[in-house]
Order: sequence, then structure tokens, then C-alpha cells
Amino acid sequence: MKKRVTIRDVAAAASVSYQTVSRVINDRPDVAIDTRLRVRRVIQELGYQPSAAARSLASRRTRTLGLITADFSDYFFTQVIVGAEAEARRMDYFFILGSTERNPSDEPEYLRLLAEREVDGILFARPSTEHDSEHVLSLIHRGVPLVTTNYYIPNEQLMVVDVDNVDGGRQAASALIEAGHREIAMIAGPPSWKSVKDRTQGCQQALAEANIPFEPSLIEHGDWSYASGQDAVERLLRGSARFTALFAQNDRMAIGAIHALRKAGRAVPEDIAIVGYDDIPVAAYCHPPLTTIHQPMAKVGQVATRLLIQIIENPDLERKEVLLKPRLVRRETCVC
Repeated sequence: MKKRVTIRDVAAAASVSYQTVSRVINDRPDVAIDTRLRVRRVIQELGYQPSAAARSLASRRTRTLGLITADFSDYFFTQVIVGAEAEARRMDYFFILGSTERNPSDEPEYLRLLAEREVDGILFARPSTEHDSEHVLSLIHRGVPLVTTNYYIPNEQLMVVDVDNVDGGRQAASALIEAGHREIAMIAGPPSWKSVKDRTQGCQQALAEANIPFEPSLIEHGDWSYASGQDAVERLLRGSARFTALFAQNDRMAIGAIHALRKAGRAVPEDIAIVGYDDIPVAAYCHPPLTTIHQPMAKVGQVATRLLIQIIENPDLERKEVLLKPRLVRRETCVC
């Protein structure tokens, strides 16, 4: 078996001390440029791989991060993970991933496991709901570096990266208004979600700007699934209020709504125009292709990871909300 190359082997070949090799590996500034280049050349020639454990002891960091999300199968969360993992690798960190399967009661156990592995910080990539923040507050009070995406705690200053859902809701309703519609229904998500409240607020802003009354009887709620979108439209069609357009707060509910309208003999967009939200891959390929709001979720993961590493390196960094802009993607379910 080939002998493992050690830091002392590199030092001997480069004619320097092993402490100098360590300073080069850790990118310390107190090494002359010619010495640094010579050490790096020897490291490459010998194929030396620094010990992660040794580096962790020296820096008091493991260069590992914890990421807790709600559901790996959800496109929204998957894109956050893709962006986060790529940014972590670029900055020489890696993630330990955990999914709660949309059950926040599993999170304390994940946090215990992450603590045992001494992660340097934690990224929460799931939405906040009411009365589920006790274990997160415990992390904050213990000084654990933490960044969240779409997760808020009332009266607590967090480092949050999110999409501007108020603006997204406004853009969705504005697209329907620009297409000539004034009787606009909405399928909202679960009422306790902040993103749902924000998208609803944005929709109401667009209606107010166009002097269109807000009609509560034209709002139904779903649970983000295709079936709930179908059920919501069936309830709207049974109601007495007339509507010619529909804003669904995610694409799956929008596609379920299209299915229900087709069953009821309504054509999209001729009878009912629709705008969705998220821009999932299937949105471009459903029939007809769905006009929707694109969320830059991979960018959310990237920015959140970069901020998490900045907090690890600078614990006094100001905690703030960072909002990324959504954009309208025009397809065939809403034609101006």
C-alpha cells in the first residue's frame, strides 16, 4: 500500500518548516510569494491532501453546514438546495441535509444530530408557520449562525433570504388586469403562511391601483396540490360570484384549476384567464402553457449560503431581510 504523503514530507521537499506549509494551506498572508509558489508546486507534485480533521482543529471549524428543508421532492425546495450546495462547494464548505417531510416536530431531532456533528452554521430552507419557532429561537439564543429562507419569527431579527412575494402577487394580478379582466378570483395557499399573506396583499394592491373592488367571495384556499386547485375552482363555479380570470398562488393549483375548468366546459384563456406562481418545469408544457411568476429559488439558496458563511466568519454581521425579485413569464393562459 502506498504511504500517505504527510505535511512533513511536503516541508522536506520544499525545504521549509511544516509550520510554513500549514500557513500556505490555510492561505495565511505571512508567507513570501516565491515560498508560497514553491510549496504549492510540491503539494501538487506529491499529491498531498490536507487532513480535514487537522484543519478543523486548527481553525476550530468543521467547514460543514446543516440544511433543513421541508420536502426534497418539492421543486421549490430542491432549487434552493441546488443553489446552496453549489455556493458551499465554491467556498470550500459542504452541507449535511435533512428533510422534515413537512413535519416541523422532526426538526429538534435533526438539530441535535447536527450539533453532534459540530456544523459551523445552519440554513433553514422551509416556510414558517405559526407556533413552530421554539427550537429555532433556542439556536439563536445559543449563538448558532443561522440563515433562513421564507422563515420568519415575529419580533425576532433574523438573516432571511426570500422572494418579494408582495411584488409577485402584484405582478400576477396586474397581468390579468392588463388583459382586460376586472372579475378576478384567487386560489390562495394555507392562510398561516407568510408568503400567502404577502401574495394576497400584492394582488389587493394591484386591484386597488386599478380601482377594482376586492371581492372576498372570489377567494378559495388550497394546500398547494393539484387536487386542491381543482376542488377550489369547483367551489368557485358553484358560487354566485362571476369571474373571468384566476390567480392561483402556485402552479400546481393553477394546473388543477385548468383541469377543473376544462371538465366544466370552460376554455382557457378564452373564458377564464389564469396566472400561476413558481414557474415549475411542467408549467411550460401543460395545455395551454401556463403564464406564471418565476421565483429565482436557486439564487435564494446561493445568497443564503453566502450570508451564512459570512456570519460564521463575522458573528457581528447585521441580521436583515434580503428580498430577490420575481418576474412574470408570459405564456398562453393569459394573453394581453
